[in-house]
Amino acid sequence: MKNLAKSLLFLFVISFISCESFLERPPLSELSESSFYKSPGDAAYAVNAMYDAFYELEGGNGVPYLDILTDLIFLKNSWEAGFFPATNGSLTTDNWWVNDRMWSNKYTYIRNINIFFQNIDQFQGQIPDAELNNYKGQARTIRAFLYTRLMQIFGDAPLIKEPLPVDTWPSKNTAEEIIAFIMPEFDQAISELPTDPTDAKHGRLTRYAAQVYKARAALYVAGFYNKPEYYEVAAEALSDVVNSGRFDLFKKYNDPYRDFGALFLEENEGADNPEILLSLQFIRDLDKNNISGAFAGNGWKGLQAQQNYIDMFECIDGWQKYGISFAEMNRYRDTRANPSPLAGKSPNYNPQNEFANRDPRLSQTFFNPNISGSGGAIRKSGEYWPEADMTFFPDADNDAYFFKKMVEPSLFTPLYQPGNGGNNYILVRYADVLLLYAEALNEINRTAEAVPYVNAVRNRAGMPNIVAGDKDELREIIKHERKIELIQEQQLYYDYKRWRDFEKTMPNGAVFYGFRREPFGQTSQPMQTKYLTYPKYYNWSIPAGELRNNPNLTPSENW
Repeated sequence: MKNLAKSLLFLFVISFISCESFLERPPLSELSESSFYKSPGDAAYAVNAMYDAFYELEGGNGVPYLDILTDLIFLKNSWEAGFFPATNGSLTTDNWWVNDRMWSNKYTYIRNINIFFQNIDQFQGQIPDAELNNYKGQARTIRAFLYTRLMQIFGDAPLIKEPLPVDTWPSKNTAEEIIAFIMPEFDQAISELPTDPTDAKHGRLTRYAAQVYKARAALYVAGFYNKPEYYEVAAEALSDVVNSGRFDLFKKYNDPYRDFGALFLEENEGADNPEILLSLQFIRDLDKNNISGAFAGNGWKGLQAQQNYIDMFECIDGWQKYGISFAEMNRYRDTRANPSPLAGKSPNYNPQNEFANRDPRLSQTFFNPNISGSGGAIRKSGEYWPEADMTFFPDADNDAYFFKKMVEPSLFTPLYQPGNGGNNYILVRYADVLLLYAEALNEINRTAEAVPYVNAVRNRAGMPNIVAGDKDELREIIKHERKIELIQEQQLYYDYKRWRDFEKTMPNGAVFYGFRREPFGQTSQPMQTKYLTYPKYYNWSIPAGELRNNPNLTPSENW
C-alpha cells in the first residue's frame, strides 16, 4: 500500500499543479484540471496526492523541525540558518519557511481539493457510493486540516472554497469565519469516512482520525480564542474514539523501558499496533526520511535538547511524592542558576548521572551521553545501543542531548545508512488522544473523570499515578505529560499557543543552557537565547510577496 500510494502521489503532483502563488494557473505544458478528471481512477489518484498535505517535515528529506519553536529543544547547525529567525526573534515577512511551508504549500493543496470537489460528482454511478463518500471524506478532512493550520499560524486568512479565476484577488476572512467553515466540514467528513482502515500501515484516514483532527482544532479554538464551549466539542469528538474499543496503548513487550521507544520503529508500524490511527508513509530507497540521520547521525544531530527539558523528566517515583510543582516546572527555569528540581528532595537523584532512576521515557527519548568528570575535566563516553550495534557519541563541541526517539536502529547495522529511513512518521496516536480527552474533560469540570486517562499514559511508561486536587493542578500535569510524551511529534508548538504559554516558557531574553556542568566544577554553557516579543510571535505574518501581489490582503496584526 505504501508503494502504491506514494507512486500515485508522485504521478499526480508532478503532472497537476505547482505554483509559487496560490492563485497562479499551471503552465500549458502541464496537465490541467480540465483535462485530468476523465475516469474514476483519476479520483483515486487525486485523493492519494492530497495526503502530501500532511507532510510538514523539512529539509527535503523528512525531518520534524517544529518543536524548535518551543523552549525544549534548539537547532544546532549554522547551515540550517533559515529556521533560526523563527526561534530567536528575527523573523521577517519574507522568511522562506513561512512563505513556502506555512502559506503557499497549503493553498496549493486547498486549490487541488477545491478542483476535486468541482469534478468528483461526475463519477456518481461509476464509483460505488461508499467509495465515493470515502474519497470525499478524505478530501474534506484534509482541507479542514489545512484551514486549521492556516488559522493556527496566521489567524485571519483567505477562506477559498472553490477554484478561483485567475483575475480574482481574495481578501482575508476572520478566524471566526474559518472556524465556522471547518467544524461542519469535519462533521460531514466523519459521516462519510469508514470506521475500518483501508490499508495495513495506518496510511488512510478513518472517521476516528478525522475526529481527532476535529478535536485538535476545537481545543485550539477553545484556548487561543477563549471560546470554552469548544471544549465540549472536543470532548464529544474524542469520546467517540476512546469509547470505540478499537485503540490501545502500544505494550507489545510489557516493558516500560522498551515499549515507548519501540512504538516508533519500522517493525511495529503495522496493523497490529493498536496505538496508531494515522501515519505519514515512507519507503526505504524510494521515498525515505532522514529522521535518524538528523537526530543521531555522525556530523548532524541538528535538533537537540537543553537541560531545562531533561529537568522535566520526573524521578521514577514521580514528583508529587516530593512536593515538586508541575506548574513551576512548566515555566522558564535558568538551569545554570537553579539545580535540578530533584536535588535535595529525591534520594535516588544523582547530579552526576542524570539518566539514573528517572522516568523511563528519558532513556528512550535521548541517548545517554554518560557524562563523567574528575580533576576539572569532563568526559562524555556516549551510549552503546545493542539494537544498532553501535555506540552513539555526543558532540564534543556541544553540551546538549541528542534524540533516540524515532531513530531506526536497523539503519545503523549492518550498513550505516541513517538517511534511508522507511519508518513511518506517526501523525495521530492513541496516547495523544487520551491526553487531549483528559484535557477537554478537565476544562468542562469533569476533572475526576479525566485523571485515569492521564494515568494510563503514565502507567505505560512505568510512572506512578498522579492525583489532582483541582482543575488547575490537573491542567498543569497534562501540560507536563504532553511535553514528555509528544516531543518531536509537531503538536507542542500549537499546544503552547493555545495555552498562551509563550511568555511563561520563553520570556524575552531567556537563556537556555546545555547539560549542568556545575556538579563537575564547571559552569553551564548557553545553547541559545530567545528574543521573542509577544503578542507578535503568537501569529506569523502573511508573506510579504502575497501582500505585494494581492492588493486586497492586509498585513497580519502586530506585523
